[in-house]
Amino acid sequence: MMGTRSQVLLNLQVYVKKVEETEYIASSTSERKAYDSQLEATFEELSGRVKAETVALDQLRAQVGLEIVAEPSSDAVARLCQLRTIKAAYDDLTHSEAGLPFPDSPLPALLAVRNAQRLIPEIKEVISGTHQKLFHARRRMHEEEADLKDAHLIMDALNSRITRLKAEVDEKSQKTPDEVAQDMLREQETRRQLYEKETRRLVRALVKFINEHLAAMLAAEEVGGPVVGDLLDVSDEMLEAGFSHKGKAKKIQPSNTNNSMRKQQKIDEVWALCDSTELQSERQAAAKEMRSLIEELLNIAAEEGTGTYITLSRDSAASRFLIRAKVAQFHPKDARKLRLIDFGRELDD
Repeated sequence: MMGTRSQVLLNLQVYVKKVEETEYIASSTSERKAYDSQLEATFEELSGRVKAETVALDQLRAQVGLEIVAEPSSDAVARLCQLRTIKAAYDDLTHSEAGLPFPDSPLPALLAVRNAQRLIPEIKEVISGTHQKLFHARRRMHEEEADLKDAHLIMDALNSRITRLKAEVDEKSQKTPDEVAQDMLREQETRRQLYEKETRRLVRALVKFINEHLAAMLAAEEVGGPVVGDLLDVSDEMLEAGFSHKGKAKKIQPSNTNNSMRKQQKIDEVWALCDSTELQSERQAAAKEMRSLIEELLNIAAEEGTGTYITLSRDSAASRFLIRAKVAQFHPKDARKLRLIDFGRELDD
């Protein structure tokens, strides 16, 4: 018991020393002296109470003459005596005056500061945890709102489709088989015309993309320039000047008749257009080759299926681009054969 009291006094002294180093110490000398005197009075009061309690405890032990045990006795009579003693002690403490500090004592303020310093880190930790929970809750709420919106859209679409199907069933039930057949034929014809119109639109868009964007990049790769996609803006002047062995564009040289003839001869050698009577640029030759290759692939796929290969006359930038774009694939045992990928199946290894 004495060791516990001494430890309490030691802790109080340490705490008072810490408090003296904080902002709670008065700035003026007179206030500092008054504050020190209050601390000394509080310390003396607590020391006196500890000594009084220690003396009273020693006297009680001497009067009882028994060793105070910390565990209840196994004997019923001894256990009853222990309970009566504890009850008497609690009754005595209940009717005794509370040991409160004097009115001007700084002890309540010290205790309040200690509790505040203990609670501040805990409150900060709780606030941080609450912020994290709030963040996760808001994110979950946004996800649930998005899912609910999607569910409403799906439900509206299903209801609309159910209503439309019911109307179609009611309409068909009132028609003869010939009328139903005529309606189906008209519907198929309308759908066919729509598909043909969309196909023509897509073909025009593909040809425009090849002529305006892809052809120049294919021509650049064909004459030793960068791979398609590495250099997006390729001009006719860059194609005319050529590229170095590192794939960089050379400086543009002044053109003359001999250079133009050599350029056309090179185009004919690369794209095998010697039988053409019309002069073509690298861009035009590359565009023509890409269109011809795509057309051949589509025709063979429409006639014999996507599993049928065509035989390439040479390894071209157009065929390599289709391979990189996952539009076509080589034969696993013959790189001169090419076919369109069947997007309904898995890609071959």
